[in-house]
Amino acid sequence: MKLKWLHREHKQSEIRTYLTGLVTGALFCLAVLLILQFVSGIPVLFSSSLTKEVAKKTQEAQSYIDKYYWKSDLDQEKLADYAIKGMVSALGDKYSDYYTTSEYNQAMGEVKGDYTGIGATIYMDTSTKQKIIQKVQESSPAEEAGLKVDDVLLKINGEDISQKSLNDTVSMIRGKEGKTSKLTIQRKEQDKTKVMEVTVTAKKLVNQSIHYKMLTGKKGYINISNFDNEGVKQFQSAMEDLKKQGMTGLVLDVRNNGGGSLEAVTKMLDELLPEGVLLTEKYKNKEDVVYRSTDEKQFDKPIVVLINGGSASASEVMAGALQDRKAATLVGVKSFGKGIVQSIFSLRFGGGIKLTTGQYLLPSGRCIHGTGLTPDVEVTYSGTSNELGGEDDNQLQEALTVLEK
Repeated sequence: MKLKWLHREHKQSEIRTYLTGLVTGALFCLAVLLILQFVSGIPVLFSSSLTKEVAKKTQEAQSYIDKYYWKSDLDQEKLADYAIKGMVSALGDKYSDYYTTSEYNQAMGEVKGDYTGIGATIYMDTSTKQKIIQKVQESSPAEEAGLKVDDVLLKINGEDISQKSLNDTVSMIRGKEGKTSKLTIQRKEQDKTKVMEVTVTAKKLVNQSIHYKMLTGKKGYINISNFDNEGVKQFQSAMEDLKKQGMTGLVLDVRNNGGGSLEAVTKMLDELLPEGVLLTEKYKNKEDVVYRSTDEKQFDKPIVVLINGGSASASEVMAGALQDRKAATLVGVKSFGKGIVQSIFSLRFGGGIKLTTGQYLLPSGRCIHGTGLTPDVEVTYSGTSNELGGEDDNQLQEALTVLEK
């Protein structure tokens, strides 16, 4: 009964995303219950001999820790968190993850479009491993502290980050509201390079995932940095404003957009396309789920979508659906190629898990996992700044040329 109830609860709280992830829901539910059983003493109903053997193994290990480990003040919650993290890691899937309660709350905030942070987007140069500021949100702690696009992060609170992963780097800055971090940065100004320190304090923010402007020839430009629920409202507002200004064509920029909420991207596509299939989700243990656009709204002007190797997941859903429906021309370089679906499940005892639960197919029936989207017009970026959409953005200039044809 408990297992069925928890499984139903997961269904109710499931949030499908195209961030990154993979695993099997029921197996992980059992795993979490097993960990909670030996840490918290919560009874569990076991449905297989395999599960019973796993329970015995974990209980035996716990008994040795309780009896022989020399320290008595053990953090039982921390033990459980690390045990579950290890279990997920053993799946061998880079997209699967376990969230502690605080991490889960942060992830849910990002899906909705609000979070606690400094308001800066950081990316890692894969060749140099440098962590570079890519975007600074207006009126954010990052802007107030003086951080600028192209600043290179060297240290956080005096600790060198050159060998740290991007996720670990971001985690060092993020935290509860009021958390202060001292960042050592390297900035290039004209022909000089200088090293300086700035102090930033995290606060609750609403993610500004949509930036837009009207370009020459009444061509609208919308940059989408992430697909979240708040971004849907921002996208709808941007479209209405650009239409009022007499927009004759649209450039959608999803370069370096690693994904986001499925609900968000399908709602944005519904603003652009007439009735028809947007994508199909395929699962192992349930029927296919087909997402469709309605006839309520559509955009009947030319569209170009800018993509690159950092365009993944939900970005590829948007670009691929528009390409398959013959509604847009793709400009740039091949996209990342992530065609699998992740689901985030809340756990009754706090925290959550992110699992890969299926794959998606574009309207034509193609799966782009591992292959990516090939642009209709291939153009390699040759601009000098990491801030896309500027005057020296040759891919954007090519997009405008395509719109004029």
